[in-house]
Amino acid sequence: MRTQSFKSPLFLLAAALLGSSSAFAQASWTPLGSGTANDMSADGSSVVGDNGSGYLWTATGGQLSLGSDDAVAVSNTGAIVLGNIVDTAGNNVAGLWSQPSGWVSLGGIGGSSGTSVSTAYGMSGDGSIATGLAWVNAGTAGAFRWSATGGMSALPQAGSGSSRGNAVSEDGSLIGGWEESGSGTRRAVLWNAAFAQTFVLVTPTNATGAGEVWGFSENNQYVAGVTQGQGFVWDAVNGRTLTGTLPSTDPFRTGEARGVSNDGQVVVGWYRVAFPFDVRATIWTPADGIQELKSVLISNGATGVPNLRMASTISADGSKILAHDGSNWGIADLGTGATSASYCSGDGSGVACPCGNVGASGAGCANSAGAGAFLAGNGNASVSSSTLVLGSVGLVSGQPGLYFQGNNAINAGSGNTFGDGLRCAGGSLIRLQIRAASGAGASSTTVNIATKGGASVGDIRRYQLWYRDPSASPCGSGYNLTNGVEVTWGP
Repeated sequence: MRTQSFKSPLFLLAAALLGSSSAFAQASWTPLGSGTANDMSADGSSVVGDNGSGYLWTATGGQLSLGSDDAVAVSNTGAIVLGNIVDTAGNNVAGLWSQPSGWVSLGGIGGSSGTSVSTAYGMSGDGSIATGLAWVNAGTAGAFRWSATGGMSALPQAGSGSSRGNAVSEDGSLIGGWEESGSGTRRAVLWNAAFAQTFVLVTPTNATGAGEVWGFSENNQYVAGVTQGQGFVWDAVNGRTLTGTLPSTDPFRTGEARGVSNDGQVVVGWYRVAFPFDVRATIWTPADGIQELKSVLISNGATGVPNLRMASTISADGSKILAHDGSNWGIADLGTGATSASYCSGDGSGVACPCGNVGASGAGCANSAGAGAFLAGNGNASVSSSTLVLGSVGLVSGQPGLYFQGNNAINAGSGNTFGDGLRCAGGSLIRLQIRAASGAGASSTTVNIATKGGASVGDIRRYQLWYRDPSASPCGSGYNLTNGVEVTWGP
């Protein structure tokens, strides 16, 4: 039997990442796994990190040990993981993991330092481009670019020192990291798809361009990193903005920015407040400057927040942050996401599901994958500059689904039975996009929903995902639906 109070990993992810209108009213902290966390997919359905060895966490499968040294990046679908492994010759190398193939070595660029050949650091959203450090000889290392079509190549350098790639942009067109100057100072650098270099921090007061690049906004407009012992955010128009320092007794006074939102207004990372180990996760905005992330969450209503040590990455809209305290990781929700509200759940709170296939709290009716699928909006529901993304978790792996828009909430918002689920949105239907579920049972839209749906300021529109469940659907219809989401569109 199903119990509606059960908080499955799927429910926790939906509550933390997708949310409802009530979730946006205050901040929250949702712990989701053990160990440290390095990266999450764009739709939040997959996370990778280190818990004694590398792991992959998915909404439907929980935390899976991958048997690697660590896992540093995950593709948008959760199907590809970048990490570090020991190859069959006993060498430490960058590796790529997928379900069909397991770990595959990415190799090196011809040299080694002891048993170390290469080290992985960052990967593109589709898993086709990776970067890190590979050894030229025992004393010199170079940034590499690995591609699925071309293999591993050394990135060009302006000098003869070492270099490293730390991050890859979402679309794979940019790699960020550092290169040593003649004096050994690390210089923040970008490499584009043609391998051309740009030292982004060179100014009259920073002639060497000292620093490192650590992250990109998903739209490629902003760069996050470290310079002069503190984080920075940079873009081609406005140049560098320093994120400042926390009160600290650390004589070295050091911290970094690791992630930045698409509008450049929220930057996350860490700062050390006491030498050597007292490190705190940080958040910066232009209005409030740098603050400890824990303090911001608590002051905005979150409870149960641990002493967070690292904020690893941030969602495109700046509302969700992947963070950890060194032993456990989770999602910090700032309470500033999409203006959306969930309705018409198949959890027994309204119209009964067709064959008693009750779903989890807030989800659609149960499917062959488990407790039903969650749908919610994440981003800015603005007609003029929409970043709203509809995302679903708990779907049937590999099966297509249709995201659609309607004017009306059917049956006063309670829905009517349809296939194995409840039809919640109706009236002047618009087909938005067909998307296949990832191996982790997640999908999200990539179209501009305001444009595709013809939204105007003040419009209230309803959204739902109709998806296939062909093999073993509970009621035998072969298809099902998520819960509904209602969005009020702003200017």
